[in-house]
Amino acid sequence: MRHIKLFEDFKQKNITTDDIIECINNGGVLYATIIKNFPDNDPEIPLNPVSVDNEGTVTVELDGKNYEVELRHVDKIEWR
Repeated sequence: MRHIKLFEDFKQKNITTDDIIECINNGGVLYATIIKNFPDNDPEIPLNPVSVDNEGTVTVELDGKNYEVELRHVDKIEWR
């Protein structure tokens, strides 16, 4: 049986530290698939980015607490 891949299967996330900085500066939110030390993460909940370091670790605020997200786990960015 042949499997057909959809266009979405070939998409790659190309989110950079510059994108995160722009998101912070413009009051945007991001969505992440994995948050360190927060196993109950829902990838559909918007996160407020606070900072990003040169190694790609993004600090996000959720419910008044700060958590870390690896840049590779950022799924998308939205502008409000």
